[in-house]
Amino acid sequence: MRPEFWAVLTALCWACGSLLEKKGVKLGDFTPVMGTTVRTVVSMMLLLALSYPFWGQVKSAGVKPVLLIAVGGGLIAGCLGIVFLYSALKSGQISVVLTIAFCLTPVVGTLLGFLFLEERLKMVQWLGVSLCIAGAALVTLFNDH
Repeated sequence: MRPEFWAVLTALCWACGSLLEKKGVKLGDFTPVMGTTVRTVVSMMLLLALSYPFWGQVKSAGVKPVLLIAVGGGLIAGCLGIVFLYSALKSGQISVVLTIAFCLTPVVGTLLGFLFLEERLKMVQWLGVSLCIAGAALVTLFNDH
């Protein structure tokens, strides 16, 4: 399957998940850190079962790849990023919060790829980055709340 297919599925999961998370955090009057904990525990239980056949990969990979994933995905994106998302979702409009979070994510990711991974960008990619910034700015500037 093409990477774009998986990216679309990611967007669908994140959008639908964010809707349910916003409702759950608000309904339960959870703090963002408690909402993140519930989310993470459920994710971890499912992932432990699904990943069981592949646990040997951790041992054979060595320390550095595991550390990069642990810090990048576990600490920065999985913990801090989700706590910040829940903080925004708890009181903000989902249309504004998701637009800002998910429009700026590819902008920052693209810039990091360009600066640190030496990825070369075409003019159309720079245009896409500009449109993402413009979309987030429009939603922020013209928000009534």
